[in-house]
Amino acid sequence: MTNPVKYLQDFASLFYPRTCAACGGDGLDDGQMICWGCINQLPLTGFEKQPDNLVAELFAGRMQVQSATAFLFFGKESLVQHLIYRLKYKGNIELGILLGNMMGKAMVDAGWHHTMDAIVPLPLNRKKEAKRGFNQAEILAKGIGQAMGKPVEPVAVIRSKFTETQTRKSRAQRWDNVAEVFDLLQNHSLDNKHVLLVDDVVTTGATLEACGQVLLKTPGLKLSIATLAFASKI
Repeated sequence: MTNPVKYLQDFASLFYPRTCAACGGDGLDDGQMICWGCINQLPLTGFEKQPDNLVAELFAGRMQVQSATAFLFFGKESLVQHLIYRLKYKGNIELGILLGNMMGKAMVDAGWHHTMDAIVPLPLNRKKEAKRGFNQAEILAKGIGQAMGKPVEPVAVIRSKFTETQTRKSRAQRWDNVAEVFDLLQNHSLDNKHVLLVDDVVTTGATLEACGQVLLKTPGLKLSIATLAFASKI
């Protein structure tokens, strides 16, 4: 007997075909958001299995970090840039959850979940988050939390000051731009916890460092960092 729901979905797809969030192609399987061709082309870093990776090097000698990783390499006009654009500026929340879930599964495979206690998304300024309607780092964190089975703490730290875009700034300029913009809240809930700080893209690490330094004021807190993508230059 034909499933009426499946029939309606197939009928609707004739007029509103589901397309890949990365390349825009059709022919996706049920529930799929990224086609297999694009999944196979994603530039995985493998950093979660490499302690001395390029992201970890950004914080070496600057901040005490247990582990650091980025899931994908970022490139201009790439599939990764397109996916991030669809999340941040087109509001594709479901895609963000999926990407976070993929990040989380990679970290689980590498054993990160054994010592992790909580996940903290890098906060947006309240005005920017209100305008966008969401914080992309929090969306990714939710996907990671689902994969790891760990709680997300979205209000552990806030971004109290508005800052200019970090694009085209040097590391020193980026640090000056984000210095003293984060404030710690509910720090008692993170005492003696191993926290994973999450963002979408890391370039110089200045913003993550500024936020991480604030989190590390919490007694006994251990810090790790994970981003969706790593870009040496944007």
